[in-house]
Amino acid sequence: MQQIPDTDSSDFADLMDFIATSGRTRNGAFVNENADQLVMNMWADRAQAMTQSLVAVAKAASVLGNR
Repeated sequence: MQQIPDTDSSDFADLMDFIATSGRTRNGAFVNENADQLVMNMWADRAQAMTQSLVAVAKAASVLGNR
């Protein structure tokens, strides 16, 4: 499992900078100006999988509760 660096560390700051700039330097051309959009796109698949997992757990719990 991949670990996120401590939020008070320079590693974490570097990671957030990398995400916000699409891996480019801030002074470079074509830096992604919308970091929120970039993060949303990066996490969309994970969020969908987590939602599907929660729905499956809820369905299983309701089936077990009806016994």
